[in-house]
Amino acid sequence: MPVPQADLVLCRDCLVHLSNHDILRALHNIKASGSRYLLTTTFVDCHVHSDIVIGWHRINLQEAPFFLPAPMELINEGSTEGGQADKCLGLWDLQKMLLPSLPKT
Repeated sequence: MPVPQADLVLCRDCLVHLSNHDILRALHNIKASGSRYLLTTTFVDCHVHSDIVIGWHRINLQEAPFFLPAPMELINEGSTEGGQADKCLGLWDLQKMLLPSLPKT
């Protein structure tokens, strides 16, 4: 389903529930919307990604397989949940974002 064009796409606590492939698909759809900015959850101290079919996992959008550039801004959420002190909202300029190609399925 296409994402409507907006100044800012807020995608908090959503991508962490998707497989890595589905995260890439979502990022491609958001970028294709022509929206300007993306504000989404990222875990800045996560450097190794597990993959899931469904559930929850920590993701750092700057690391493989996503390879996003450094965000324009990081807002630490101040999470007190175990293992989530590095949970942030990252702000990216979608017009400057280069995404890896989607793998063939």
